[in-house]
Amino acid sequence: MINNRNHIETWSAAPVSFVGSVIDYDFSDAASKAYGDNQKNLTAGIYGLYTGDENQDGSIDSNDLGDVDNDSAMFIGGYVSTDVNGDGIVDSNDLGIVDNNSAAFIFVMTP
Repeated sequence: MINNRNHIETWSAAPVSFVGSVIDYDFSDAASKAYGDNQKNLTAGIYGLYTGDENQDGSIDSNDLGDVDNDSAMFIGGYVSTDVNGDGIVDSNDLGIVDNNSAAFIFVMTP
């Protein structure tokens, strides 16, 4: 399972061995690597985690959108959960991402 400050918690589709000193699991080369194919197609053959769950409640929804909107109006910057694209400032770019993912009903899928 991967968890980040503002991304949807994402589980591997297959069990991952924790034997040995290196744990290697690449989510990025197929949507099917995440449980429920719960990843975003970023470009041909490259997948990534959904972002926008800034309050970490397991879904990207109007609550996240409201928080991002509020911080965007105040031009909040820095390492904050409402900066969903990670560029250091909360702005309309972040709002667009959260709005799109909210409209797509993105939520945690667990085994």
